[in-house]
Amino acid sequence: MLERSPSRGARPLVLAYHAVSSSWRHPLAVPEERLESQLSCLQRRGYVGLTAAQAERRRRDGTLPDRSAVVTFDDGFRSVLRARPVLEALGYPATVFVVTAFVESQRRLCWDGIERSTAEADEEELRPLGWEELALLRSAGWEVGSHTVTHPLSTDLSDADLEQEFVDSRSLLERRLGACETIAYPYGRADARVAAAAERAGYQAGFALARVHRPDEPFLRPRMELSRRDRGLRLAMRLSPGAWMLRRSRGAAALSRIRRAASPRGDWLPPARSGSA
Repeated sequence: MLERSPSRGARPLVLAYHAVSSSWRHPLAVPEERLESQLSCLQRRGYVGLTAAQAERRRRDGTLPDRSAVVTFDDGFRSVLRARPVLEALGYPATVFVVTAFVESQRRLCWDGIERSTAEADEEELRPLGWEELALLRSAGWEVGSHTVTHPLSTDLSDADLEQEFVDSRSLLERRLGACETIAYPYGRADARVAAAAERAGYQAGFALARVHRPDEPFLRPRMELSRRDRGLRLAMRLSPGAWMLRRSRGAAALSRIRRAASPRGDWLPPARSGSA
């Protein structure tokens, strides 16, 4: 049987997760069994697993499979280690985006937004990955990318602070692990200025989170965030080609702008700086 050649117009399905825990009932945590069921759904549909950097290279080369999935984990929760056997059983790699100040200090993960919702959390759930654990994941075929040095809201930073957060985190990861090709923006927020800063810092791609996926440029790559609520019909609908195309539509983008303008700043974001949205 002849192999189907990859489509040059193909886009990877990029999924975003955070912590992995069956006991922590927090929106950031997905149970291992739910993660397994979600990724098994993609495997049954013929999705090929790639890291973020692999997908980016194959997009440039025109060799990206028609159906490919990139599994990413933000923040660097130590509980992400629980995802490794799940992904290995499915033959999928993953990309974990870490906040380097916490990898270095091994302090509990804590920044504006998360500190208000995790005050009563078990300390174990907020432990960050360490360098030895990240090296272990790298040896297992995972990618380690940057989630900045301190997890600020990038769109609120000055140009100088953006450069420091992006360059310093990438330099440290390269020094300790040998490579750092991609970045995920904290809180999933980025704009053209932030994207340009990521490019200047030497990354190959930058990843955001949004309700719609209209922008799809190397430094504004969209991702879909999945949670413990995504199962059964809800999961099937979210992963359907029709839903994916709808999120790329002009109408969806216009509606999102209206909703954002009318909505107050979420309590999961840092307090607004003077002159910022």
